[in-house]
Amino acid sequence: MDVTTKTVIVVEDEPLVAMMIEEMLADIGWQSIGLALNEAEALALIKKYRPNAALLDVLLGGATSLAIAASCKTLNIPVVFVTGLDVTNLPQGCGGAPVLAKPFSLDELDRVLAKLQ
Repeated sequence: MDVTTKTVIVVEDEPLVAMMIEEMLADIGWQSIGLALNEAEALALIKKYRPNAALLDVLLGGATSLAIAASCKTLNIPVVFVTGLDVTNLPQGCGGAPVLAKPFSLDELDRVLAKLQ
């Protein structure tokens, strides 16, 4: 992998949404290093690849992605939360991380990731 490659992990429990996000990432020059549908998959990918960023769906089935975000913080991996929730109803613990409301545009995704660099 090229040193300048911008890598990201996508954590999303809806496979079709995850694939759409991966396509959008490729369009703006980011490489998805993996899709995770749950916390265990996400933590394994983060540990193995140490991506430049993580896109985390706030709600993963009956759980949240806050434990994944905490692991990312420990490893200095910036997080962007992605949610279909009203952003005023986010769970405690999301902190000051950027939030993208679903559905989001390619431009919105590009802008939020550019701010992480």
